[in-house]
This record gives sequence, structure tokens and C-alpha cells, in this order.
Amino acid sequence: MPIVRANGAEIYYEQNGTSGDPVVLIHGSWVDHHSWDLVVPGFARATQTVAYDRRGHGESSGPPRTRPVRDDASDLAALLEVIDLYPAHLVAHSYGGAVALRLAIDRPEMVRSISIHESTFVGLLADDPASAPEAERLLAGVRALQALIRSGEVDLAASQFVDVFSSEPGAWQRLPADVRATFVRNAPRWVEEFDDPDAFAPDRAACRDLLIPALLTDGSQSPRFLHRIMRALGVLLRNSRVQEIPDVGHVPHLVRPDQYVGLVGSFLLERNVPST
Repeated sequence: MPIVRANGAEIYYEQNGTSGDPVVLIHGSWVDHHSWDLVVPGFARATQTVAYDRRGHGESSGPPRTRPVRDDASDLAALLEVIDLYPAHLVAHSYGGAVALRLAIDRPEMVRSISIHESTFVGLLADDPASAPEAERLLAGVRALQALIRSGEVDLAASQFVDVFSSEPGAWQRLPADVRATFVRNAPRWVEEFDDPDAFAPDRAACRDLLIPALLTDGSQSPRFLHRIMRALGVLLRNSRVQEIPDVGHVPHLVRPDQYVGLVGSFLLERNVPST
């Protein structure tokens, strides 16, 4: 079992593909590297693809993170250094976008490009007086879900979280039992992550200075606040492109994996990833 030991943690990873540029898949909250299973074969046809478990998720372990976004970025930097696979393209989902952006800011020499689908940067909504009340409501919702988890109502919190990000009611009940179990198991890590202010807002000044190419995507079926977040992030990142993916919501890599690989893969090809 491939494990990298760094920062007091043990980070599990899987590597597929033997040619092309390195691509690292950074999963979001509640889940682990298996959330990328459907897209790994597509990416691995033309890249050296790494999927890994962030600290405390899946097969990775370690002490609680005191500053989760920065700790996760540091863990990823250590992983890439040990396996000697950088500069890499970072493909990130949801909270994973905060990790990708933090690594690009802290260690730009390790990052060739960033692709983020629907970041959690609710704080960007607060920058606009028109959407500031929406940001307050979303933050209040996060705190209410954290309180449910801390009181032991994990299933209820997980179901409410999933329904917020789905375009259809009852999405939680339609998830496979093993996926629901993964959500419940990782709920304490989500509480830890969203006690970190960096999960809600990026370093705005550093973002304005960042020139690493970025692809920012959202799904046509996703809640509109996610669209507003991604467009606000696009304003901050000068070398970015914002694109809506048709007929998907918050998890395009699960519902339309070939479409997602095609879109992100095209962006990577423009950054000189060799084709097979």
C-alpha cells in the first residue's frame, strides 16, 4: 500500500498512467480518493495521474489539522516531493479547490495549472453587498450542520448537506449505502475543515498576483450561489477561464465522467500535456 509519511501524517495515494504530465486529483469534503474512480482511467490515458486521501480520510491518517487548508496543502507538497512528481496539474473538487489554490500560492514551482469545480469560498459572496445576506445565510447553515454533527446527529447533517448541493430533493436517500457510510465516517473531518476561515475565502491579494493558469467550472444544475462564487473567483484570478458544464451539478466526475475528463483534459492539453 503506497504511503508517504510527512508532517506527522501518513498519506495514501494511487498512481496510474506512465506518460504525460503529472495530474493530481484533490477530493472534497466528506469523501476520499474513491470519489475520482470513474475519471482516473480517462486521465491516466494521457497523464501520470495521482489520486490520494487527504489527512484523516480514507487510508490516510495523522493528527488533527490545526489549519486544515494550509495543512492539507503542506501534506500534498510533501507527497509530490517524496514521489518526485511535480510541477503538477491540480484537479480539485469543492473544498479541494481551497487546497489547490493554497499550494499554488505557497509553492508555485510545484503547480502547472489548477482546475477547480465549485469551490466552497462562500466568503467571496460577502464581498458584494448584493450577495452578502446570502453569504450570511449559507454560513449560518454550515454552523447549524456542524452543531448537528457535534451532537451526534451525523446522518441528519449529512443528508441536509447533500440536499443543499443537489438540484433534486431526496438525493441523500438515492446515494448507495457505501457512499452514505463514507459521508458519515468523514463528517468530523468536515467539521474540522469548516472551522478554518481559509475554507471560506482565499487570500485575495495573493490570488490577484497568481499567474498560474486556472480552469474554474460549475454545473448548469447546481445552486446559483455556486455560480456566483466561481465567477467571483474568476475575477480574482487573472489567468483564469470560467466555464459552465451542461447537464451536471456539483459532482460532474461522478454523473458524467467522460464529459468531465474531456473538458478538463482539453484544458490540460493546451498546457502541453502529451497525447497518446
